Amino acid sequence: MSTGGCRIPGAALAYPLHGQYKLSNEGYRTRDGHLIEWLGRFATENEAHIDVISRPEPLILARRRRVRGSIAMGTASVETNSFGVPNIANAKSWWIRSARDYPEVGQFGRSPALIWNPFVATAPSRRNPFTGSRVAVLDLLDDWTVHFAFNSIRREVEIAYRRAFDESAAVFANSEATLDLAHRFGRQDAELLLNGVDPGRFAVAPMAAGPLTIGYVGKIGQRLDAQLIEQACTALADVRFVFAGPFVGDIDGKYRRLLSKLSNVELLGDVHYEKVPGLMATFDLGWVPHAVGKFEVGGDVIKTYEYRATGLQVLTTPVIGAGRRFATGVHVVPAGEQVAWLREAIRGHERLERIPGEIPIEFTWRYKASVVAGALGLDFPK
Repeated sequence: MSTGGCRIPGAALAYPLHGQYKLSNEGYRTRDGHLIEWLGRFATENEAHIDVISRPEPLILARRRRVRGSIAMGTASVETNSFGVPNIANAKSWWIRSARDYPEVGQFGRSPALIWNPFVATAPSRRNPFTGSRVAVLDLLDDWTVHFAFNSIRREVEIAYRRAFDESAAVFANSEATLDLAHRFGRQDAELLLNGVDPGRFAVAPMAAGPLTIGYVGKIGQRLDAQLIEQACTALADVRFVFAGPFVGDIDGKYRRLLSKLSNVELLGDVHYEKVPGLMATFDLGWVPHAVGKFEVGGDVIKTYEYRATGLQVLTTPVIGAGRRFATGVHVVPAGEQVAWLREAIRGHERLERIPGEIPIEFTWRYKASVVAGALGLDFPK
């Protein structure tokens, strides 16, 4: 947003994990997206805006990175292209290289910054929101020190975290695991701020029809337990299993081959967030077949909140935080026992009972955003 050729600084800067193109094209479905959406709404109410600083992208890929969806209310998009060329042999190294080309922060005055990408802390000082007198808040998503996707740049991840933790005015952790991460880097003051949901968005009447349906919405790859999925889908041949999401971290196409060969599995591909509530309304059970241990990445499972907001019962493996968020409706069952549990749960039932439950205000994204706004020193929401 500008006037007379001069940029009007936003009330705050937001440095999402990727960028505006991904947030808008997918529907702001991730933690950074939800918080940006709500901060933008708060800013609009105060006749201000939030500057969303996208991660710099290679100029050669600029046409592929165009924003195709709508941009969140009260936000302004700041895009930067880089003349750097990605390393084909190590794609993750772009996280390191791209930090050099963030826009200079002087044009944004002293507006506070909310940061999800720790590599922002490694940017040159004039491009680095952690430098100077600006308030910079770090919000943790996953623990990249254990995330399988960052194995090739593990040392650089440690360096980026060290700088980000050292320079942050406040740190928020989305799970017990990322809170431990903050503590390991000396931030005993880090605050646990779990993920959440917009309950009104998911208040959709049940629409389940046809075969009893077990649904999963999310990324499909190593964070899922392939053995559990194969066992459950094979043992329950009369049940329809729906998988909605992109294949991410699918080494050698293992998960695509597995799901494609199972006759009672329906693959929907990536589903825009606007359509997710309606899709979940067609499920009888929300599934979280995540791997436990080696392929956990330290985050809090957003889909569990969304399943429950739809009234769905949830079946989950014992990942971090499972079963401790909701008093009812969430069944935490080890992978080796899930087939037996499912057989018992569906025996004699054409449909599974929904268990509606009121979502506490502290589980809402609006509440989470108000806490973050306070840490940024913003005088909203009013």
